[in-house]
Amino acid sequence: MKKNKLTIVLLIIISALTCFPALGWSGAAMQNASPGVEDSTVNPLISSPSKENKVVMVIVDRMVLEDLRDPSLANIHKVFKNGAVSLMNCNTAGNNLFSENTYATIGAGSHIMATGTSAMGLNAKEKQENGPAGLEYYRRLGRKVPSAAVIQLDINRFVQLNSELPYPAVPGALGDCLHEAGLKTAVLGNSDTITGRRREILSIAMDRYGVVDYGDVSASLLEKMDENFPGGFRTNYAGVLQEMDRLPVDTSLTVIETGDLSRLEEFRNYVSEPVWGAEHKRTMQRIDQFIGKVMSRLNPDKDLLLIVSPTPGKATGDRNDYLSVILAVGAGVREGFLFSPTTKRQGIVMNTDLAPTILDFLGLKKPEWMSGQNMLWVKAENQLNKLVAMNKQLTLTYNARSVFQKGYCVYQIGLLLVSLYFILVHKKAARLLQPFLLSVMAVPLVYLLLALVPQPSFFVLTLELLLLTAWITCLALWFERRHNLGSFIFLSLATAGLLILDTTIGAPLQKTSIMSYDPIAGARFYGIGNEYMGVLMGSLIIGCTTLMSKFERYRKVLLVLTGIAFLVTVYVLASPALGSKMGGAIVSVAALATTFLMLCNVKFKPRTVICLAVIIIGLVAIIPAIDLLRPAELQSHFGRNASLILSGGWQEIENIIVRKTEMNLKLIRYTYWTRIFIASLVSLALLFYRPVGVMATIRKKHPDLYKGFVGVVTASIVALIFNDAGIVAAATTMIFGAPPIVYLVLQEQK
Repeated sequence: MKKNKLTIVLLIIISALTCFPALGWSGAAMQNASPGVEDSTVNPLISSPSKENKVVMVIVDRMVLEDLRDPSLANIHKVFKNGAVSLMNCNTAGNNLFSENTYATIGAGSHIMATGTSAMGLNAKEKQENGPAGLEYYRRLGRKVPSAAVIQLDINRFVQLNSELPYPAVPGALGDCLHEAGLKTAVLGNSDTITGRRREILSIAMDRYGVVDYGDVSASLLEKMDENFPGGFRTNYAGVLQEMDRLPVDTSLTVIETGDLSRLEEFRNYVSEPVWGAEHKRTMQRIDQFIGKVMSRLNPDKDLLLIVSPTPGKATGDRNDYLSVILAVGAGVREGFLFSPTTKRQGIVMNTDLAPTILDFLGLKKPEWMSGQNMLWVKAENQLNKLVAMNKQLTLTYNARSVFQKGYCVYQIGLLLVSLYFILVHKKAARLLQPFLLSVMAVPLVYLLLALVPQPSFFVLTLELLLLTAWITCLALWFERRHNLGSFIFLSLATAGLLILDTTIGAPLQKTSIMSYDPIAGARFYGIGNEYMGVLMGSLIIGCTTLMSKFERYRKVLLVLTGIAFLVTVYVLASPALGSKMGGAIVSVAALATTFLMLCNVKFKPRTVICLAVIIIGLVAIIPAIDLLRPAELQSHFGRNASLILSGGWQEIENIIVRKTEMNLKLIRYTYWTRIFIASLVSLALLFYRPVGVMATIRKKHPDLYKGFVGVVTASIVALIFNDAGIVAAATTMIFGAPPIVYLVLQEQK
């Protein structure tokens, strides 16, 4: 009877906990600012959105942060003094960052593709072999367009390219929204070269029919046969300004292509570095002068100027920049960083945020299916230097992640295989492997702590990783010598405790951790990611159950403290203001409740299992519902997914399931974490049978810890099923499953 009451009380508490996120917004996710932000209050780009406002977007494709450090760029530095700047993630639906795709993604407000369409952007009156482009457009679509229009002749193929995407995406969505509101668009310039037409600019301002109201993208805006410029073609900025002055006054959005940096990038491998560098500097100076003249034509109180690099370029030498740059000035913008509710990170926005921002500035509502959010600005000084430092750190982490994570996976798999061999063959030598097993458990903690030390280079980062891992492992061995299983308690609780604390204060350590998400990959920007969600589950369960095994005389008190720790963890993962991890919330409820009930010696009858299932289903329904009640800029990604489901119905549910399933299958096939997961399961399976009786001995000596291992396996399996990158979370959960069991087996053999 007491067991049944305890079960009911536990289930009620967990159910109530799912409602806690509604009790308040801590602001942690909004205020996890970049270093040095003086005022973390976010502000809209304009206080009075209106159709009377105007937006001018100057495209400087392939521009990087280093380009902006040139002190001779007076007008761009004026923008820094009076406007906001940010790094920008440029991901698209394609595998590569081609300009065609990055431009099209900006215009769609969702990740899409536009491969092979840039050559088909033309003035309607531009002559072709079979007549004016407008006539050919009529032949293809049966729609007549004004002679002043600019058109995308390949719009049908454009749409077909994106018709199979597992989420709603409309090429030309930005222009379509403006046209529906009766507003006009214009495009000026191109990035044509001697090899052919490059008219990606249409993808930003066109509507779903591939039409822009006004403009000129023809070769008439080029300075042909420039004797100094590689390739001979460069933009005639005076001509572009003349065309800008001729645009009708009712033009709400004007997109201008400077083109020259992308032309230089195309010819980079064909000219010497000194020639390329000198021309690059002159090009930036011409663009700077052009931006100054554009600014003089705008009303700083009503108009918004966006300077955007849709595609990353290369910095000094051959080093790639993975993030591009965006600047905003005018209207209500002041000196600071741009902030995006999509990323919840000051100084980093998504390319999908531009379309919603323009719509909001013009007083229009964005469609629910646009994945981006309206950008805001945050007061800050010395933005450029701070962004350069941030970009350097993010690039270092991104480049190191693949090397270190592959090395860690290989190390862990190799150690498990060697351990099994010694357990089964050379029992006496097996104990020498115990420190190495502890080092595997130490690595997630080390990855977090690395964020606290300077990382000037890849070599220094590697050295810091090795030294810190050795130090943490030695510290764990010291605890082990003082108390049996002390190493488990130290490593597990230190890792879990630091993760919970870090997530609660905005995840500053996870944002630069090698075992976490990053703005370059762009899969996640805030809260806790799949890797550390799995680590948190495994470390928390093993830490708490080891503590109870070690100090049995305090078992009742420790059981209560364990229950509290488990509840806090569920809250942190479920809260849209903190972890914002729906899959993690499901895993935590299932695994932590299972572990706690086992610790309470509750038998798993059908009624108990049904109650747990009901709680999980309630969690899936309640958390997004609560999130939907919050303002759009505060909603998490699953709150926005709930909005999509409400507007798209069952079709959107199907899209989400398909998208997540495809991602899981892809990861299972290619990621190293799959090998970790399989190796861990195989190791556990073998140890249940060989050496004979060893698992029974461990279960008898450490019954609570044994239940913890069951909880870890449960967490791993549930994570695999309910997460969009489930194999990753499943594998990282097993970091605190297989190595500790192997360690205990070696200890028994000693």
